[in-house]
Amino acid sequence: MKRGWMKRQRMGAWLVCAAALCLAALWAQAEEIQVLKSGERFGAADAYRIEEVFYLSLKDAARIYDARADYYNASGKVALGLRGRKAVFGVGGADVLIGDQKVEMAHKILIRQDRAWIPMDFFEGEEFSALAGLNTRFDPKARLLSVERRVNIGRLRWHTYPDHTRIALEIGEGLPYKAEKRGLRTLDIGIPGGFLSAPEKAEVADGAVEAVRLDQEQRQARLSAALASDSARWTLKEFDKPRRLVLDVERQAAPAEEETVLAPVSAPAKPPVQTPAQPQTPAALAPAPAHSARTPRKVRVAIDPGHGGKDSGAVGRRGGREKDINLLLGKELARLLEEGGFDVLLTRQTDDFLPLSDRAKLANDWGADIFISLHCNAHKSRSEKGYEIYFLSEQTTDPEAERLAEFENSVLKLEEKGDVEDEAAGVLFQLARTEFINDSAELSGLLARSLARRVDMPNRGVKQASFYVLRGANEPAVLVEAGYVTNSKDGAKLESKKHRRQIAEGLLAGIHEFAGLKGWLPPRRGEGGAR
Repeated sequence: MKRGWMKRQRMGAWLVCAAALCLAALWAQAEEIQVLKSGERFGAADAYRIEEVFYLSLKDAARIYDARADYYNASGKVALGLRGRKAVFGVGGADVLIGDQKVEMAHKILIRQDRAWIPMDFFEGEEFSALAGLNTRFDPKARLLSVERRVNIGRLRWHTYPDHTRIALEIGEGLPYKAEKRGLRTLDIGIPGGFLSAPEKAEVADGAVEAVRLDQEQRQARLSAALASDSARWTLKEFDKPRRLVLDVERQAAPAEEETVLAPVSAPAKPPVQTPAQPQTPAALAPAPAHSARTPRKVRVAIDPGHGGKDSGAVGRRGGREKDINLLLGKELARLLEEGGFDVLLTRQTDDFLPLSDRAKLANDWGADIFISLHCNAHKSRSEKGYEIYFLSEQTTDPEAERLAEFENSVLKLEEKGDVEDEAAGVLFQLARTEFINDSAELSGLLARSLARRVDMPNRGVKQASFYVLRGANEPAVLVEAGYVTNSKDGAKLESKKHRRQIAEGLLAGIHEFAGLKGWLPPRRGEGGAR
């Protein structure tokens, strides 16, 4: 009887232990989570969960963050080594030593199955983000760990001025930097602790700078400029709001060619240029006087985001609407132009319908110096891709240009106007403005070239077509087809804020070069331009 009682006691104890183990198993569970790194799938990792608190194994943390895992058995500590620094954890404690900084975690480090487990919220904290140069976000419901590079270096920008080239780079507050010459023609600017979203490079080849590139190294970002001359003079300045480095490289004047002068000869006076009489404009609406090299003022650029309202324009495979892309691109270009010292007019700033004839009129009434109409292309063949620049001509370059002009002009059917401009009158109006046609052709070439240096898209070149929106413009006028929304790659890029900014930067550079060649911009060495 006694033995039976003892047997029942042992059975009861075993059941209690089993129940406790089952509860512990429910209370603390090993789980698999998915990892995204820089927007791409990185794979799976092991996590440990106690109630609502998740832990990441030291081994997986080292793999995800490109770190080294160290175990110090004698002292009972473990560490993660990243970029020459360490985060040292005391096993069973909540303190972490990062360099000389002591950080207290919300939960203690665990040891389970001979593995060290670090609380997940430590990786999301500011201290670890600064150490790793990476931002971490964990979604416990989706079991998803997202790791993104911590960016504190902005986009690379450069512009060509008549006497120098300016390179500008936004950098985070508190970042140090050091400039030094490497070899005869390379200038390096190291930025310790700097992190990029992506490396960049550009072929400049403007007589002052051959090329410029921005690279990510293990512990710093590096800006390198390949100079065009061994003796090139340069200056590096820092500006704020936002904080940025501005590198100016002087362009050395080419030696004057010797020439034999037989006798001074007076050039014959040129006859005055005849222009057609214009109707008088009320003083309140009178445009600003036309530009000349003798009377410099702010250059006025009218930006026309094509389509809008009931006219959606082309629609891409991904559902992106041309009118939306045009407006976003127009606003980005307007912002960069204003930062660069230009005056800007947007023909529309919201999703409104605007007749084609009103767009050039708005630019004319405002006194624009340049008119840029922004569009996206479309084609029944999904393989067509790239950007094109058009200027006005009654003769189209090719059948494809004619097809595109017919598509862009088809919006006239939506305007509900019975008095569409007489075709012959429109042709005569344009023939009287060959000066603007020639300038438009020159501007188109500069835009196409500057885009080719900055945009990862095929350059389909400069073309001519009879676009109604360009007719009647009293200034150099071009139409930009920024890419094909019907092409999957082009469409994805056009919907990307980063790519739209690259397009805007390319257009800005071309506009700036055109204004410089026209003598509208005085040489500048101080703040301005590529800011």
